[in-house]
Amino acid sequence: MTVDLGMPANPEPVLAERRKTRQLQVGPVGVGSDHPVSVQTMTTTNTTDINGTLQQIAELTAS
Repeated sequence: MTVDLGMPANPEPVLAERRKTRQLQVGPVGVGSDHPVSVQTMTTTNTTDINGTLQQIAELTAS
């Protein structure tokens, strides 16, 4: 089953000049240096509420 969230499959990346920073590890995630920015979030709906969960995902993607 595929769900259309109204977004392009592969949005064009926006590239800005990056400053050189030091690298550190937060658990298994590399931060700083040449590592990409990592963002995580969670939904607050019951995962059996498919429509509500998809709505939250769409709202998070739009923000």
